[in-house]
Amino acid sequence: MRAWRILMGLLAVALGLGAAAGIQQRLDAMQTRNRGEELLYLPNEKVLNHLCAGMDSIVASFLWLKCVQYTAEHFHSDQDFTWLNHMADIITHLDPYNVQACRYLAIFLVSLKADDEAGIELLKRGMIHNPFAYELPYEIAMTYLINRREQPDSPVQAAKYLGMAVETGNAPPFVLEVAQVMQGEYNLLDVERSMWTHVMESGDSFMRELAERKLVELDLRVVCSQLDSAIALYRQRHGQTPKTIEDLVVGGILSQAPRDPLGGKFFIDISGRAQNTSVLDERVKRLRKNLQTAIESYRERFQRYPAALDELVEKYIMDAIPPHPYAGRSWLYNPTTGAVE
Repeated sequence: MRAWRILMGLLAVALGLGAAAGIQQRLDAMQTRNRGEELLYLPNEKVLNHLCAGMDSIVASFLWLKCVQYTAEHFHSDQDFTWLNHMADIITHLDPYNVQACRYLAIFLVSLKADDEAGIELLKRGMIHNPFAYELPYEIAMTYLINRREQPDSPVQAAKYLGMAVETGNAPPFVLEVAQVMQGEYNLLDVERSMWTHVMESGDSFMRELAERKLVELDLRVVCSQLDSAIALYRQRHGQTPKTIEDLVVGGILSQAPRDPLGGKFFIDISGRAQNTSVLDERVKRLRKNLQTAIESYRERFQRYPAALDELVEKYIMDAIPPHPYAGRSWLYNPTTGAVE
């Protein structure tokens, strides 16, 4: 029985790759065919899902390479990208965890077909499966800034998605710098505050409660930013980084230590930045939940828990393992139970 399953799996892969190879043959013959017929030769994702028999990511990778070749050929010839939307849908449905494929397919759609709506929707769909991939909200922000710059709400939308990119915890410094510039010019915190204030008007009691907490957390983050400025001033005056918030009071920088209405504490972490336990604990809770979801997705696909969290990245379940919100700490993972602490 096991040998039969392996044989059927290999046959399914061969059929799937054969379908992909057929696409390439069709691409080679396009110059002599009616371009209106092209879509007829590309199987939809349901057919390929049936043929792939669990090898979706392998076939998706093959199709992604063919898509790049197809795009390059048409870029240097007739600039006709008739198949691009359909190919993008198939590739991202077969393997929704391939962040780079999703990212560049969206760039192709926006830049080559001028279909920014399709590009944004593709990136939004990718964000659902890859919540820690900063690239996806970042590309949406760039689309609003560049391709939709004439629309009045584009700066606000760009600021919102830049904030999402930063919140993944994986954004490189240049993304943070762009977000800070946008925050200064378009007030990123005000965008977030406006969003949660709007949610407060919801008739759902749970959503109102959630929005109320998020607004308090937002205020706590503002206080942390103000404390960072106080820490910088302390360094200038005393030539060293304060170890505690109380040092800022004793050093004459603050009149009193700030209080957290949620019951948490402000502190200075090992990197010398102000933090708040209520904000960090909530972030730990959210990231742990996302990690557990990714681990369960891994188990469903491979019938076992990953031996280490890095396997979630290696198998394209996650784009990256998010760093622990508390500086100096690491996630504790049990490969036997799949639990993360």
